[in-house]
Amino acid sequence: MIRCTVCGTDNDDLAVLCRSCKSYLQTKVDTLDLFGTIWLLIEAPRRAMKRIVLARYKNYVYFLSALFGISFVYTAMWYRNLGKMYPDLFVLLVGGLLIGPLVGILFVLLSSIVLSAFSRLLGGKATRRNTFAVVAYSTVPIVFSLVFVLPVEVGVFGLSFFDNNPSPLVLKPVEYVVLIGMDILALVWSWILLVEGVVIANGFTRMKSAMAGVVLLVLAGLSAAGLHYL
Repeated sequence: MIRCTVCGTDNDDLAVLCRSCKSYLQTKVDTLDLFGTIWLLIEAPRRAMKRIVLARYKNYVYFLSALFGISFVYTAMWYRNLGKMYPDLFVLLVGGLLIGPLVGILFVLLSSIVLSAFSRLLGGKATRRNTFAVVAYSTVPIVFSLVFVLPVEVGVFGLSFFDNNPSPLVLKPVEYVVLIGMDILALVWSWILLVEGVVIANGFTRMKSAMAGVVLLVLAGLSAAGLHYL
């Protein structure tokens, strides 16, 4: 709760104006700066998520969702060892670039709907719009992995990274373990950001937020498995 310094009334944590005297309680956020928000997510995740929720315009959510989708598709290709289905690496990468943005936007939209509904069952107050923004910005570490880690994986292993004949773990075990470890760290970081965002948007305890985050992980797993049959 935020206590108004003018009249002493207790207000919601996300309130900008006091419900009693209409005095300003905290700075109003109109737009989100992409790089500034990303840096704040690294420096102060809780403050960043609060800023995202308070923002009037949720800038870049579709852009981040599209980039996440590209990473999601490549991850599904790696997990299902789909490299053998493509004649060369270039075709595989182009396929992911073409399919990924739509998959990402649809996934984040669906996730925000499911997460919002589940949060409401737990007594949450977040709107779907705020939930959508929280989910989109929580994918920032996965986008980092797409931009900085995937090129190294592709450069080291080529098409073999998406195949198991032979497995890249057999080809270069140390490099493979290190790179996959970085991908896992990005996933864990994203999940932590998601939990923090759900806490802020809904006024939850972290336990409830973690439960909501698990629901989203299950949805992601089912979606990745479903891509195999497309």
